[in-house]
Amino acid sequence: MRSKLMVSGATAAMVAALVAANPAVADPSETSYIVLMDAPPAVAMDTAPTADDPATAQPGTPRARGGDKANPNSRAAQRYRAELVAEQEAVQQSVLGSTETLHRYTAALNGFAAIMTAEEADALRQQKGVMAVMEDELQQPQTDVSPSFLGLDGGGEAWATGLDGEGVVIGVIDSGIWPEHASFADDGTYERPEGLADDIACDFGQAELPDGTTANDYNSEDAAFACNNKLIGARDMLTTYNALVGYETYASARDADGHGTHTASTAGGNADVDAEIFDIDRGSVTGVAPRASIIAYKGLGDLGGFTSDLAGSIDQAVADGVDVINYSIGSSTPSLVSADDISFLFAADAGVHVATSNGNSGPGAETVGSPASIPWLTSVGASTHTRGFENTVTLGDGTTFDGVSITEGLDDAPLVDSEDLGNTLCLPGDGFSEDVTGKVVLCERGQNARLEKSQVVADAGGAGMILFNPVPNQSLVTDNHYVPSSHVGPELGTVVKDYIDAAGADATAALTQAEKVEVEGSVMADFSSRGPTGSPASADVIKPDVTAPGVNILAGNTPTPTLGRPGQLFQSISGTSMSSPHVAGLMALIDQAEPEWSPAAVKSSLMTTARQDVTKEDAETPADPFDMGAGHVDPGKVVQPGSMFQPGIVYDAGINDYFAFLCGTTDAVNPALCDQLTAAGFSTDASDLNLASIAMSAVAGPTTTSRTVTNVSGRPLNLKATVDAPAGFDVEVSPARVRLAPGASATYEVVVRNVSAPAEEWRFGSLTWNGGGFVARSPIAVQGALFDAPDELTASGASGSTSFEVAFGYTGEYTAAPHGLAADQPETDTVVQDPDQTFSATDGYSTEIAVDLTDAALWRVVMEQSDVTGPGADQADLDLFLLDEDGNQVASSTSGGTDEIIDLVLPEPGSYTLYVHGWQTGGEELGFTAHTWTVPATPGTGNLSIDSAPSEATTGTTGTVEVSWDGAAAGTNLGAVSHSDADGLLGLTLVTVEN
Repeated sequence: MRSKLMVSGATAAMVAALVAANPAVADPSETSYIVLMDAPPAVAMDTAPTADDPATAQPGTPRARGGDKANPNSRAAQRYRAELVAEQEAVQQSVLGSTETLHRYTAALNGFAAIMTAEEADALRQQKGVMAVMEDELQQPQTDVSPSFLGLDGGGEAWATGLDGEGVVIGVIDSGIWPEHASFADDGTYERPEGLADDIACDFGQAELPDGTTANDYNSEDAAFACNNKLIGARDMLTTYNALVGYETYASARDADGHGTHTASTAGGNADVDAEIFDIDRGSVTGVAPRASIIAYKGLGDLGGFTSDLAGSIDQAVADGVDVINYSIGSSTPSLVSADDISFLFAADAGVHVATSNGNSGPGAETVGSPASIPWLTSVGASTHTRGFENTVTLGDGTTFDGVSITEGLDDAPLVDSEDLGNTLCLPGDGFSEDVTGKVVLCERGQNARLEKSQVVADAGGAGMILFNPVPNQSLVTDNHYVPSSHVGPELGTVVKDYIDAAGADATAALTQAEKVEVEGSVMADFSSRGPTGSPASADVIKPDVTAPGVNILAGNTPTPTLGRPGQLFQSISGTSMSSPHVAGLMALIDQAEPEWSPAAVKSSLMTTARQDVTKEDAETPADPFDMGAGHVDPGKVVQPGSMFQPGIVYDAGINDYFAFLCGTTDAVNPALCDQLTAAGFSTDASDLNLASIAMSAVAGPTTTSRTVTNVSGRPLNLKATVDAPAGFDVEVSPARVRLAPGASATYEVVVRNVSAPAEEWRFGSLTWNGGGFVARSPIAVQGALFDAPDELTASGASGSTSFEVAFGYTGEYTAAPHGLAADQPETDTVVQDPDQTFSATDGYSTEIAVDLTDAALWRVVMEQSDVTGPGADQADLDLFLLDEDGNQVASSTSGGTDEIIDLVLPEPGSYTLYVHGWQTGGEELGFTAHTWTVPATPGTGNLSIDSAPSEATTGTTGTVEVSWDGAAAGTNLGAVSHSDADGLLGLTLVTVEN
């Protein structure tokens, strides 16, 4: 029920204010306590009646989610909840002489909150049936549940020790901001943070448009606003969007969607801002870093955001001097080198911490998109916290049940099923086959936005809506619906449908006003995208990095939303968009405490100190690293070893590490730079990137990775490694003990061996360093591979032999077969300058070379600077393009200068054309030589032989393949060894022989 006194965490310092605010607190010695009872709450128990006798249901048996759920309508469930209330009231009455509460919980938590003295609290602790009595601790004003759930507002925690974001600037790249919102008001106590640009724009109604008019001229509701030291600036970054789509509601940085206002207020909104929705008091809200300043960058319009605008926003944010960026934006497709990806790479190099949403395409595997897939920012999954909003629906036959809602109530009204009216999904434009004026409409979720469904009902004259999910374990979420609404799962949707079928025209429903309730926390949202990441990103990087609250988050809104009931300055919405700003706010707190820590170090501190008591969306199965990353963010006490402020060690990385990573995962980096990085000792193996997580996507035999840890504790550390190995794998850490002086670093290796794990199945474990009170945990994700062999061997001589090891991740037949050797087949010709430097197969500025790949396991072409002849050849830049017989480009090499290579492995048989493009010839006709090799797909064609090789594979074992050749041609020869099982080809090992 709604509390009469919206306070929590009262301390002695706040007693006078509480008494003044509410006369019910009569005694300054009283404060707020939460009392938890022994008996389980209703939602945790199986209270469903049997088919034969509804009265036989008894609480006490854990209920399996996803199976037969308890029916909140049942008389047994309602009786059980009434029994819990009666027990609570009896305990209260016996000690307090009253049954008045701030909160009462029976569904997801069994207990209550009340004002009492310390002596009364001690007396309650002694009562039979009471599990715990806890004082609400609040050193700073508390808001909605997120700060308390994260652990920011208690004694010794961030806010109590002065870590509140003061002096830190959060840049929010989103749909804009509502500047007059109380969450962004400057009360005169803010000072302008140091290090900011002087000319940060404040683009609201006074902003001048390209045609000389103002944003207020475009929309008179877009009032002028003077930015301040809380909301330092706001930039409309929609240059591309406005040019291609046009202005929408506002021609400024003003938020017409509500998304940007919500994320900004979550990350850094002011403390203790009263929240009201539909004239209902919802308590107060506070950002995670309430004293941080904000700069808003409007990079999204109604249809989304162009990458150019978004990359421009990132660039501008770095130029403006922000410390943290929240980027609750993304696509469903992974990437590594789009414009915003690379912008973020340099933002990281500039010391800007970035949090991004992991995506809302879950719960299926490989649903992480961009930019969440990139390793130099922190991607955040979404999970639940412990506060919810629910209302009660009462059907005409007396059946009652609870649904999720943030709306006001509705008296008894006729109830109809949208399916019976020809519009099951309540889609706009489809209409209803009969009048729904004054009626409650049952709508099915799917296809269109939830808010749009209630708008369809409202536009048709409907009075209310019951929205139901058609599938289990799908999140129930609160929205600012256009009519009083309740959101329920498929079981209750079926209950309502059955009732309508039985009652016909007499069916009715009433909805109560939504109230705050306790719900189950740390459950992954079904919509939260899951790893592993797919191509072109790397599966050797675990995503998400962490999870944070992202379901039904109460924060700011615009009063003029493009979708949703207007006039509301707050909303309770869900998404990884909502979890990301929680982490952005935490980054601001860490940055305030440790301004010298790099983005990688801050990300590491969030990961190694995360907690793992998180479940999948069924609320039972433990979450794995592809659900939650390293776990749920857990700030902890500021001076406590193991908190995010005191991680002990960090896994640091810089731009060279990330470029090396890109060298091994893409072809977008200049090969010369990759060579320099390799020569300098940087690994291009994605699994070696120095992250606070370990992923290996293809392990057959022993596979080694390395990590480097740095001591940030300020004192010497003696650390010991402990491993929880993934099932079927053996994991060895060397060295298993390290001693670190303050600021010192140490590198260790991790060797993973497949003992019995099946191929192509992910298994999970962890590696933890313990010492000095610090516990730094890293998740491990390993996938078995069918086999592991070298990608390429090099040897020399007209005749000779070599050997290599092959490791097996399966048991069965194995065959190694020789292909080649193939000699270099040079192609010599000339090429001229392309005036516009743009490749076209038909413009005559590229030289064509026919390529026959009717029998090719591998085709390679190489052209170096020394292969170009003529005036200025050493400055020429020739590029290579390969097209198939239908004119489709299948490969290219466009490095700076002439340093080109294309490898085409297992090409589709057919005729191809190689184009040598004159991107820069200095205006001269230049000669060139393109070196080509075609390794035959037919085994045994050529002078490469297999002398010995295993004929059978056994999981976890290795074998030796011995190869020899005779009569290699002069120059470079290319061959291959194919690896096959009973079902066909597994892969190739290339053999290069120089003679």
